[in-house]
Amino acid sequence: MAIALSASYGQELILPLGENLLLDSNAKKKAKKNVSDVLLELPLTDDFSYDSLFPSSALWADDYAFINNGYAIDPPTVGVATMDALDENGSIYSFATITPATFDADLLTSHPVNLAYPASDSIYLSFYYQPEGRGLQPQERDSLCLDFYDVDSARWINVWRAAGDTSKPFQQVMIPVTEERFLKEGFRFGFRNKASLPKSIEYRDKRGNVDHWHIDYVRLARNRTFSDTVIRDVAFSKAPPSMLKDYESIPWDHFETGYNTLYKPFVTIDYYNNDSATRNITRYMEIEDEVWNETYDPGASTTQDIFPGTSTSYNFTSIYPFQFTRGETGIFNIKAWLRTDEFDNKENDTIVRKQVFRDYFAYDDGSAERAYGLRGDGTKNGLIAVRFESFIADELGGVDIYFTQLKDSLNLDYYYRFMVWDDFEGQPGTLIYDDEIERTVVYTSKLNKFKRFLFQETVPVDGTFYVGLLQYNQYLLNIGLDINKAANGNLFYNLGSEWQVSEAPGTLMIRPFVMRSYSDIKHQEGEAVSLKIWPNPAADYIRLELPEKIRHRDVQMNLYDITGKLVESYPAFQQEIPVSHLQEGLYLLSFPSQGNTHFRTQRIVIQR
Repeated sequence: MAIALSASYGQELILPLGENLLLDSNAKKKAKKNVSDVLLELPLTDDFSYDSLFPSSALWADDYAFINNGYAIDPPTVGVATMDALDENGSIYSFATITPATFDADLLTSHPVNLAYPASDSIYLSFYYQPEGRGLQPQERDSLCLDFYDVDSARWINVWRAAGDTSKPFQQVMIPVTEERFLKEGFRFGFRNKASLPKSIEYRDKRGNVDHWHIDYVRLARNRTFSDTVIRDVAFSKAPPSMLKDYESIPWDHFETGYNTLYKPFVTIDYYNNDSATRNITRYMEIEDEVWNETYDPGASTTQDIFPGTSTSYNFTSIYPFQFTRGETGIFNIKAWLRTDEFDNKENDTIVRKQVFRDYFAYDDGSAERAYGLRGDGTKNGLIAVRFESFIADELGGVDIYFTQLKDSLNLDYYYRFMVWDDFEGQPGTLIYDDEIERTVVYTSKLNKFKRFLFQETVPVDGTFYVGLLQYNQYLLNIGLDINKAANGNLFYNLGSEWQVSEAPGTLMIRPFVMRSYSDIKHQEGEAVSLKIWPNPAADYIRLELPEKIRHRDVQMNLYDITGKLVESYPAFQQEIPVSHLQEGLYLLSFPSQGNTHFRTQRIVIQR
């Protein structure tokens, strides 16, 4: 499932995500209706264009599918329901199986529907689907399934399935609902995907989120035919882009100086005519200054005919009278909307983009579709660097970074340290800052998915600079990779001889930040601390001096071997651990975090 991008013995690897932290941080935040309390009436339509991470509770009874704008390629309308190997909390299913065995993963199940109609009413269920997209390909043994509920027998009946495949354009499926056993009050329909984790015997950290399917425009209605495949709807097909040419965000005062270089003279919107008839569409846009509660119209609305089954891109002039002197930040909402016919679905006629100017530089859009890292022989002490541009003389305060979680949390044991370089002929040059702190990976469940790390001292920058890290081990740190944003030659790696331009198909989720009065550094999570362990090396046992906050908690310490394999677990209050039965060698003892305190993973040597 991983993509090796280098033919050398050390490799860049592009990997599936081990966890969706966006879902994790929003899990169970909306109440679902009880199935017994709902009876839906025809017609039913959902194109997943709403602003939510979860399926609409008005139609769907579960939260397993992930509603998003980033994973699918050219969907009929903006927003799809993605089904994969993650549960509703964004973690890999605990019962996930290793290929070739498959397991039932996500569900997307309707509430009960009143389908007490005669077969002559010609009821059809239709939907669009796409395998893979920008996610990971479902293997041939994996599948996307559609099931109908037999009310009388209380059984689910499989009525359609598609085998795993490489990415293809969205296809529409038409399923007639004519059997008498389904034409009942209380009928339900549900999608499910059968998934499997790759074997990855050599590298268990390739076992991440895989087998992606994307569903769009689900319709259940009467008086349809098999040829009723036309969606009478003109809809946005993409989210609005950044105001900036390369960056998603830069510090506000840097934007003031770099305005002529950075600012796009227009904002492009993309929409699609799903209808079989030419449609006349009026387009609107406005820009709202969220900080000062002001709205600006960058130009008059325009009208255009759009032919059937065609996509249209339109450039709105985005010139805005920015007032850089009033405040240290800027937040602008770019809103575009269409005036369409009365029968169109109105939810997909409006899109909004929030443009933030704070204290950080960002190429990524805040959403990771994959993970990136260096792995294999020769990657010990490997370097990763990302190029940025400082438009004024400034001082870096640290780095925001998103680490993707691995199954069994293997990468919590991997060490690295941050570095900053100046520029030499378009690649990292002289090392100007070495943070020298041995750090380990930290997960966060915050909505923006980033962890803020403060440097030991500020780093002066002016012009081109590079921020990255040195990894101590030859194992993957698994940094988030935004597939929707091209790297554009800004990502580099070095395995010991020279810098190479990365071939990764996306942007690394590393964001350097500059020191400002509002920079959220006093609230950052606490740094890792070490615990006292002796004897080390050990032969028969090790003793630990544990703080009171761990000693009385129902949590566990984990012991890993040097390959990252979990060897044993111990209750956190255990202060003497027998090791006489373990083979000689190097081990890693991992401790649970407590609030803002993170305990450094400790190296233990067994020697006799």
